[in-house]
Amino acid sequence: MSDTALTIKALKEQLGDTFAENVVLRIKRDGEYAEFTGSEAARRADALAGLLASLGLQHGDRVALLAANQPEWGIAYLAIVGHGMTAVPIDRLLKPGEYQRILEDSGARAIVVSDAFRDDFHSIAGSLPELKHVLSLEEVMTSETDAAAPDSQVGPDDLAVLIYTSGTTGRPKGVMLSHRNIMSNVVAASQVISITSDDSFVSVLPLHHTFECTAGFLAPVYNGAMVSYVGSLNSRDIVETMKDSSATIMLAVPLLYEKMYQGIMRKVGSQPAVTRTVFNLLMGVVKMGEKFNKRMGTALFRSLRDKGGLGTIRFFVSGAAALPPEVAEGFDRLGLRILQGYGLTETSPVVSVHRVEQPPKPDSVGPPINGVDVEVVNPDDTGVGELVVRGENVMLGYYNNPEATAEVLKDGALYTGDSGWIDDEGHVHIAGRLKNVIVTRAGKNIYPEEIEGELVLSPYIAEALVFGAENADTGEEYVRAVVVPDFEVLEEEGTPDDDETLTALMNHEVRERCGNLADYKRVREVELRREEFSKTSTRKIKRFLFKTGQESPAEDTAGQ
Repeated sequence: MSDTALTIKALKEQLGDTFAENVVLRIKRDGEYAEFTGSEAARRADALAGLLASLGLQHGDRVALLAANQPEWGIAYLAIVGHGMTAVPIDRLLKPGEYQRILEDSGARAIVVSDAFRDDFHSIAGSLPELKHVLSLEEVMTSETDAAAPDSQVGPDDLAVLIYTSGTTGRPKGVMLSHRNIMSNVVAASQVISITSDDSFVSVLPLHHTFECTAGFLAPVYNGAMVSYVGSLNSRDIVETMKDSSATIMLAVPLLYEKMYQGIMRKVGSQPAVTRTVFNLLMGVVKMGEKFNKRMGTALFRSLRDKGGLGTIRFFVSGAAALPPEVAEGFDRLGLRILQGYGLTETSPVVSVHRVEQPPKPDSVGPPINGVDVEVVNPDDTGVGELVVRGENVMLGYYNNPEATAEVLKDGALYTGDSGWIDDEGHVHIAGRLKNVIVTRAGKNIYPEEIEGELVLSPYIAEALVFGAENADTGEEYVRAVVVPDFEVLEEEGTPDDDETLTALMNHEVRERCGNLADYKRVREVELRREEFSKTSTRKIKRFLFKTGQESPAEDTAGQ
């Protein structure tokens, strides 16, 4: 692909020309779908760019974007980035003080904000002298303007976006991604999972996050596919949108797939005995077929998928955290393929992903995508080391933070801070974050993420956080877990929710799940927690809060 095509300006122009008649963005409002064709989306993006230019905003100026998931978010993004300005997407779950720090650090001169967030925003606007313009997303999308779109010269190495990391490990950093970074990732991701104009995406993840923006918004519209936005994360709304849009692809995080799978299995378990018997017989046939490399669930469970609104799905994509292999296997046996991938905001974000045409390998995150190389450095005696990524998708650096940039960018390669290995077939495997590793006195490395993935497979455990604790007498580090019960399941089963009952149940479930792990990995202490953990907008637990004592397990359960 030529350099001139590696810009979001070129993507926007293609949207208005090649895919002018395709419905590319849609959302249900007041019972009816509002739809935007390629030409309509490009026209509105040009109109907003013209308005921004008339206000004095120029090439390279920072323009923040704060709104819920909707077609207009994407149109505003195309207006800003497609005309040479730099977008600063803001997580809508943040508090005003957090908005303020991002706007100050980025030096944003304008913000396009949805009316739902204007009150929160105005509480801090007076303390942002560089911010000159506040535009209502609803107003700019419904008003006509005579301002001509600027004839911007946009280069592939221009700064496209400043993405402030979601903060699982502390204060967010501004990741600088160029047009080349993002578009090389869009093109490669489109190729490896074979996106076409016939595909229909359902969007549930927050658009400010690089995973959804690149793979769930830009990649579909680059190929003329349709994206339907879900009004809420309520499972009923998601299924309804899937049915309405004849969805073929959905991107989500592991937690959603875990809940979906548990919901399916609970539904099966509530059926009459005859239905359960038939299901178990069919599942036995599917498992037998696996021994002969036959994927039989596609045909045998077609009726189940159709009834569940999943009949048109080609595949799901899972990212942002590790997907428990048992969940991937469970979906695959039902005839639903989950393509697990791996990436970071710093890599625009996709590094690796499973391929549709390849046999499932649920304990890996697939081979690297086209144009991306992954290397393991400083491996231990088991072959596990730090994953290092090279490719055109690797960020320019952290904004105004040369020290942090120098820590992870060396000779154009990104040192990810993730530990893992690469198998003989070239598939990448993730062990966990290097900073989270627990080291036993015998020198064994324990990765909390592996244990957490095992614990949440219990139908009674909604969330788990695993970390190392030290025996005060011996100094030995051991494994400790804080678990949150799935109160919905417990209520359905009529299980009492007093502390004594729940503690006994959680201890039993942890022991059962740890039976699948090596002895040295097993949890030795379990703590009950009644409230869900603080999370980022992509449903990752903010582990750093526990390390810094800002949200200690003991404090959270006190008095409950």
